[in-house]
Amino acid sequence: MERALFLFALLLVTASAGAVNAPAQARISAGLEQHLQNLGPDQEVAVIVRFVGKTDFSLFNNPVIAERRSQIIQTLQQKAAHAEKPLLNFLNGRAARQIKSLWLINGVALKVPARVVDELRRVPRVESISLDATLAAPAPLAAGSAPPEWNLSMIGAPQLWQQGYFGQGVVVANLDTGVDPLHQDIGPKWRGGSNSWFDPSGEYSSPHDSNGHGTQTMGLMVGGDAGGSAIGVAPGAQWIAARIFNNSGTASYSNIHLAFQWLLDPDGNPAVDDAPDVVSNSWGLGDAIGLCQLEFQADVDVLRAAGIAVVISAGNSGPGPATSLSPANYAQVLSVGAIDELSAVANFSSRGPSSCDGTIFPAVTAPGVNVRTADLTFGGLIPNSYAYVSGTSFAAPQVAGGIALLKSAQGQATASEIEAVLGTTAVDIDALGDDNNAGHGLVDLVTANERLKQLLLPGSLQFSAEVYSVHENTGQITITVTRHNGSAGPVSIDYFTQDGTALAGVDYLAAMGTLDFADGVMSRSFTITLIDDLLVEGDETISVHLTMASGGATLGWPDTAVVTLVDDESLIPVDGDGDGYAANIDCNDADPTVYPAATEIKHDAIDQDCNGYDLTIDFIRSEYKTWGDKLIAEATSTLAGDAQLRIQGYGPMFWDATRGTWLLTVKGVGGNPGVLTVSGIEGAVQSGTCTDPGPGVYPGALEIKHDGIDQDCNGYDLTIDIVRAEYKPWGDKLIVEATSSLGYNAQLSLDGHGLMYWSATRGTWLLTVSAVGGNPGTVNVSGIEGSEQAPVN
Repeated sequence: MERALFLFALLLVTASAGAVNAPAQARISAGLEQHLQNLGPDQEVAVIVRFVGKTDFSLFNNPVIAERRSQIIQTLQQKAAHAEKPLLNFLNGRAARQIKSLWLINGVALKVPARVVDELRRVPRVESISLDATLAAPAPLAAGSAPPEWNLSMIGAPQLWQQGYFGQGVVVANLDTGVDPLHQDIGPKWRGGSNSWFDPSGEYSSPHDSNGHGTQTMGLMVGGDAGGSAIGVAPGAQWIAARIFNNSGTASYSNIHLAFQWLLDPDGNPAVDDAPDVVSNSWGLGDAIGLCQLEFQADVDVLRAAGIAVVISAGNSGPGPATSLSPANYAQVLSVGAIDELSAVANFSSRGPSSCDGTIFPAVTAPGVNVRTADLTFGGLIPNSYAYVSGTSFAAPQVAGGIALLKSAQGQATASEIEAVLGTTAVDIDALGDDNNAGHGLVDLVTANERLKQLLLPGSLQFSAEVYSVHENTGQITITVTRHNGSAGPVSIDYFTQDGTALAGVDYLAAMGTLDFADGVMSRSFTITLIDDLLVEGDETISVHLTMASGGATLGWPDTAVVTLVDDESLIPVDGDGDGYAANIDCNDADPTVYPAATEIKHDAIDQDCNGYDLTIDFIRSEYKTWGDKLIAEATSTLAGDAQLRIQGYGPMFWDATRGTWLLTVKGVGGNPGVLTVSGIEGAVQSGTCTDPGPGVYPGALEIKHDGIDQDCNGYDLTIDIVRAEYKPWGDKLIVEATSSLGYNAQLSLDGHGLMYWSATRGTWLLTVSAVGGNPGTVNVSGIEGSEQAPVN
């Protein structure tokens, strides 16, 4: 109750430091109270004092990131100087020492006699006093040998290198045990100078690491290939570092606060922007598994407001549920779990949900079992020293390096945009959909880069159709212009009509104007007014044109459309095939099954409904997640990126060139909609329906593999092939490997043994089961397409 009241009181504090009165009695944390019980009045205790008054970071919205950071730094420093003055006056003559300003969190770290702590509660503007506790330096989990580079290939780093993106122009940082600058894969990447190394303990004035953990994490971020194979995700990036763990292997809370503070302004000059683009943290408050400790929340909030991405390892407290650690379970960070080479979540990787807000935890996963990285050189004696390591500590820096790659590829992308895209494009690897084992899934840098391109480009503008038809007595026709391959920024396009066989002022009213698209808007429309002249004159046409795209947008195709005005005064309407539609509005008057609004048969290469396209849209995924009230849909079309798919009621889908599918994820949908309808320029289909009539096609029919037909109406052709089914007498082990044309979307499982694991490296689904009780003879592999059986060798 006391905590709840305290948090409520904090919400009432204004952003202005000068307008808030300090409470009569500041709060002493429970940890400090307990520690004081074991101290005499004159024994020294290290504490952190926090002052009242919160800063509203939403006020800092300068789009120029360097100017925004400077404003944040100056505001926080001025606010802290004002708040610290009464405390510094009070401390005179009270044996206080090692006083350090923590202006990033509006606080001060210091050491005082135990008897002074209670007096601190009454100092004006003091809000709380807590123990300046310590945590132990992390150590890598034991690991064996493994082929190098597999982890980098798994997340797609080499593909971005091939496109010329290595992290160039990006600065990364870590808060760890330090960095060994003598390693040939790491040392040349140090930014150098007085603003690129920080040791709050004052033990080393230049980069140093006597533990090895920090060198290992930095190697995975920026390591080169001096040892014969590439080990770092972003070898073109520069690094800076803060050594938070001292020679005794511990880090005080105040030193961590100082390190976060240094990251925002490494050179101490707010006018110079020398902060990193991303910081990797491979540590956590391991004595509070499954709890939410907000000690470093304010630090994270400031860095995020300043546009710095914050990546934190999820922790090695798994496999039980609700084993998240702080600060990885804060809402404003990108938490990273660990998986192995077969895309299985590591047993040690901490699981969710987040103990801070109940959301999915971790956010994403990356390789963290038996990964190769740099190790200590022992003073340069072994300049190419390497180690195989395991732990979420080593998954996190790969994601941080991935952010550096994406930042070098898409320089205008913000930290928030990159982090969001990493989540939405992650590959699902555990339970179907987002889950509290693997989060959103395995990071996919290639798809994330493509999605960022789409977000950051203004796109092209084009008509939604090349041909329109309307009866002249309808009154008007609406013409839609859509934006493709981008959605960023405001753009515009001019349009105008031109006579064909129809005449302006006689058959229609000439139209011209400009369509303005706001940032993110994907379609706009205009109307053409029609004149019903009551004359028998046959069908007539108008041409409509787009021109003068602005705002960086380009003209797409089609940029010209033809509108047919159907003459409804014809004295002798001709209906040659007797389907009820005259030849002037029937696209095939010789076939009674083809007419406007006819039922379209998918994949038969015939345009039954006269809309200009055969219907080839297939739903391959439609899910509703009760947690987060989230809808996930995925569909394909033979028109690929030109299909213009959208989910009716939820907006346009996004073309993913890497997957070759259209995707849409919508949160806050208000409950399971039951049925989804995906529509595009070909027409529309619903999830769960079977629209391929014909002999042998019905629910429950025998499915024929690889024939491109969905006989059993489950939405898929059966393409599962079991390529390996072996029984090993030693260990009583069963090994099964299978493929599907759906790739990682196939959701394959081995009947009786659970979900199989997708290996992006092999392009197959795998499962090894021990102690199966003898050779089962046959195995059955099932997925969303159906099931397949094979004998066991």
